[in-house]
Amino acid sequence: MRQRLITVLTLMIVWSYASAVQAQAAKGSEQKSTTPATTSDTRQPNEVELALEEAKKKGETVLGVCIEKCGNDTDNAIEGFEKGHAIALPKPAYPPLARAAHVSGTVEVRVLIGFDGKVIAATATSGHPLLHAACVKAARESEFTPMKLYGQPVKVTGIVQYNFVAQ
Repeated sequence: MRQRLITVLTLMIVWSYASAVQAQAAKGSEQKSTTPATTSDTRQPNEVELALEEAKKKGETVLGVCIEKCGNDTDNAIEGFEKGHAIALPKPAYPPLARAAHVSGTVEVRVLIGFDGKVIAATATSGHPLLHAACVKAARESEFTPMKLYGQPVKVTGIVQYNFVAQ
């Protein structure tokens, strides 16, 4: 009986959270549809966008590359680019609330990797909201060999994907 009560309460919390997220998304789409096209987007920039803006101010080169397994090897199209590889790519913990709600799917996290191969910034860009924090935490703990352009280390931005299977 106690286990059922915990399960019901957990599902109620998840449902409440999901409803709030849907309501916020609906509100956002209403605002976008009623505002003129000339009005700028009022959303706040995320961590990666802020770090990219800072790099731009410093005049640093930042390349957008495929970080993990890609369907095609598009990075070879960048002349002089030496792609690094993952030294540490920890798997995120499955959040207990997400597990209880049987949440599954892929979460994409956009990362900015510094000259030294360490992740400077990470932001979840897709996937279930209950999985975002765990994935961002794992992405921030990732480390890569430095990526280079004509032998010089460069900052790169790309997507890391995490897959969750409901159990």
